[in-house]
Amino acid sequence: MIKKFFSINLIISVIIISGFLLSGLSSFFSFQELFKKDIEAVSELTSENIFVNINNLMDRPINVSTAMAHDTFLRDFVKKEQPGGLSREHLLEMKDYLASYQKKYNFDSVFFISTKTHAYYHYKNGLDRLMGKGNPENIWYYAFLNDPAEVSLNVDNDESKNDVITIFVNYKLYDEEKNLLGVVGVGMETPYIQKFLMENENKFGVHAYLIDAAGNVQLSSTITEFEGVNLFKDKVYAPMAAAINTLGAGSDHRWYHTKQSDGYIITRYVPNLNWYLVVEKSTMEFQRKMLTQFAVSLAFMLFVILVVIGITTGLIKKYSLKLSHLAEMDQLTGIKNRRSYESETAAFAAHLDKFKSFGIGVLDLNNLKATNDLYGHQAGDEYLKIFAELLCETFRGCPVYRIGGDEFAVVFRDVPEETVRSDWDALRRRIEVIKSEQGHSISAAFGYAFWDASGLDTIEKVFKEADDRMYLHKKQIRGEAK
Repeated sequence: MIKKFFSINLIISVIIISGFLLSGLSSFFSFQELFKKDIEAVSELTSENIFVNINNLMDRPINVSTAMAHDTFLRDFVKKEQPGGLSREHLLEMKDYLASYQKKYNFDSVFFISTKTHAYYHYKNGLDRLMGKGNPENIWYYAFLNDPAEVSLNVDNDESKNDVITIFVNYKLYDEEKNLLGVVGVGMETPYIQKFLMENENKFGVHAYLIDAAGNVQLSSTITEFEGVNLFKDKVYAPMAAAINTLGAGSDHRWYHTKQSDGYIITRYVPNLNWYLVVEKSTMEFQRKMLTQFAVSLAFMLFVILVVIGITTGLIKKYSLKLSHLAEMDQLTGIKNRRSYESETAAFAAHLDKFKSFGIGVLDLNNLKATNDLYGHQAGDEYLKIFAELLCETFRGCPVYRIGGDEFAVVFRDVPEETVRSDWDALRRRIEVIKSEQGHSISAAFGYAFWDASGLDTIEKVFKEADDRMYLHKKQIRGEAK
């Protein structure tokens, strides 16, 4: 019975768990779709914000370097240059000229390099140095001279300002005959832009990179060109590399999914820089939190179900035993009933050979019908109760059963036949005492039999023999009464 109830509880629990899993997974995927849309919207907003601000930030240095490249002052200045050097007056003019732009626009660097003398003029130092070809720091300059482009950007250390990493906007200066006179430019220290990128990253939970077409990181909140990081080749960024598109001049957005990471990438071309803005939003942390929450909820639900199963199984067991007890008890007399007799004797039958002796006594209460007719069923019930008490008190230690209306049975396990006879004699004497003291016309017929391997070798045969002897005794009682 308990196993059956446990199985039912288990089936119900499996149904509940399955329902929770289906509901939870459905909610999980639905929420994931909403989260993906939210990520796309936030990433688009962040990308647009960074794109607009970077463009606006670079518009001014590009415009200023363009204006300087068309300024007649610089053309006239180059004409004054001589291999032997410039006068102090001319150098001060150049310094003041560059300083005026720096002061007006608050640039971190304003410079001019003459192709005639390869002199590097700076707003702070005047003539700062000569751009020697063998100096590795000057590679960018000679590379730009050979580049057909009129303008370029590069991230470099500013030697004139203690090697602070700076974004330089470089513009070529030509004379009227299109002869290259030099390179003019302005610089913005990268910490300003890096701070701006970091603010957006912290605000929107993304990562932003400015890269060239080859994937080299020019600038991010923590990286500059000098780190030599390439998003396409560095294994740290391998999961998202395939989602970065630097083939077009527009905007591209893609989801990427790998064993190591999941996320959303927006790649956007920045014309003013000739770089690409990469905004990446990883969903790994969200996935971990969601799965952790789902696992915690599932574990809690399983715990609750186990507790419920334990409690309900305990209650069912308790009430099952109570019901089983009630089902096997005679409600009137309080002793075991016929159902109990049949189940217990069936169990005894499997082990008859283990008992020293095994017997069954059958008793039939006389005059019950007459008592009911004369005094009512309440008196008859009292008659039955008294007799059941007498049986239990007399055959102490032996199971007593009410197997019919006025019929009782007693099972004798390892009880000698002499004891059974003496107990029956004691019962008759007690009945006689009750008759004389209380006036009850109580009497009973009794028959018993013991198992015998050679004859009465089954429970049924033993019972039948005891029942036959009881009826014989009943006839004898009626004969005596006559």
